[in-house]
Amino acid sequence: MDFKSIEMEETYEQLAMERECGMSNVLSRLNNLRREYELKFKKDETTRNLIDKIEYRIKSYDSAIEKIKRKGWPMEPSSLDQMHDIAGIRIIVPYLDDIDELKEIVKKQRSMKVVEERDYINNPKDNGYRSLHLIVKMMVVFSEKTKWVPVEIQFRTRAMDLWASYEHTLKYKNPNPSPDTVQQFSEIAKQLAIFENSLMMLRDFNAEDMIAAESDNK
Repeated sequence: MDFKSIEMEETYEQLAMERECGMSNVLSRLNNLRREYELKFKKDETTRNLIDKIEYRIKSYDSAIEKIKRKGWPMEPSSLDQMHDIAGIRIIVPYLDDIDELKEIVKKQRSMKVVEERDYINNPKDNGYRSLHLIVKMMVVFSEKTKWVPVEIQFRTRAMDLWASYEHTLKYKNPNPSPDTVQQFSEIAKQLAIFENSLMMLRDFNAEDMIAAESDNK
């Protein structure tokens, strides 16, 4: 192993430790929020928990090096430092408008600041991928310093996550799908977007019916 490889691995280990600490702090905020909504739902069934599921991971060293090569970045420690998705969190929500609500809650956190937003919901990727990506910086207190650490948060609805799961499975088996396959996946994503909007309308109609029924019973 040459000096450059050793330097890259040591840089990655330091960054991975810092990013994992930042991710832990973000997860703590999110889990507190999840518990808060669970309690609200117990008291009022017209409310709902905005968070279905939370997933998280630390990008492996090999994956980080692969990304540097794919992006054409120099094989330098600075390339690892500019990689904001070493720590990643994925939040799955029931409905499309839950994403906007959670985004605004994240923006109000005092010890967390949003530094980048990539909206693949209103601007889907060519293959149909839809999601909201936020890069946040989380304040982390270490033994000798305080540092703002970047963490990526992805927001998906259940439908978006279902689409992404199938797309990932098929792409894993065939890394270079035909243009026709890509086009079909894009069309499915568009149909799911229509489906999601219909679901929100049904949810709202159902909530109105529940309120009306409660009023009639009083």
